[in-house]
Amino acid sequence: MNITSDCITCLLNQSVRVAKNLNLDKPKSEELTKIAEDVIAKYSNVTPIVVASDLYPKMSEFVGSSDIYANLKAKSTKEALKLLVDVEATLETLENRLKGAIKASVAGNVIDFATPNQFDLVKEFKSVFKTPFTIDNQDEFLDRLESAKSFMIVGDNVGEHVFDKLLLQEIAIAYPDIELYYATRGVPIINDVTTKEAKEIGLDEVATLVDSGVDTPGLDYSRASSDFMKLYNSMDLILAKGMGNYEALDEVDDGRIYHLLKVKCEVVASSIKANLGDLVFKVNSTQSYS
Repeated sequence: MNITSDCITCLLNQSVRVAKNLNLDKPKSEELTKIAEDVIAKYSNVTPIVVASDLYPKMSEFVGSSDIYANLKAKSTKEALKLLVDVEATLETLENRLKGAIKASVAGNVIDFATPNQFDLVKEFKSVFKTPFTIDNQDEFLDRLESAKSFMIVGDNVGEHVFDKLLLQEIAIAYPDIELYYATRGVPIINDVTTKEAKEIGLDEVATLVDSGVDTPGLDYSRASSDFMKLYNSMDLILAKGMGNYEALDEVDDGRIYHLLKVKCEVVASSIKANLGDLVFKVNSTQSYS
């Protein structure tokens, strides 16, 4: 998915949010915006995540922090863990726990500091278990999960990863013979999950953690390590979480990949043929698996 004028505006606004998060004064905030403008001006016909992979290191260098959102990532994890007890209790009341865990995982996708539209995590969980997917290939995915020998979640944001762990736990209970993997970003970028945050909540207790090597907020194959791609290409089934992974993978011809996300910007809404705020569980290729 290539960058659009709306993406450019969004990326510029991200520099403003970084300045606010770090309490920069007006001159430094303006300088940070100028850095963003200069970076963005260099690009056309690339995905937004490629631009972000250039922009965020330059902003990090300017503010003197390699992990700009470290404080908010820690807060997101804390808030997600608070909600987890109630979410687990809700799963006990559902006829299909695995489908409930999928809904919890997509609800966690609202935690995103790069999008123009922000959603409330607590409100999301009050409604998510009764909210249908607008695009729904979930049953097809579950059918394939029954025969899969290996499965990977490509993670997205910190906080969200708490509910990804819950999903992996439910998959392990339902299908104990499947080898489970969880892919993280290679370096801190925006609020995306790295191996550090995954280990902090014990995700390695339910799945093998794999560092993708990418420095982009989405799985850009050209930035991934060769070892990761070898493992990734061996997977029977893949679940790509969030809009960044959708932006990176939507044009890849690979029916093993399913996208699980909440639509949080109009550009992705248009691309995926859904509306802002919709929940999506979509097979990657244009043709459904059969």
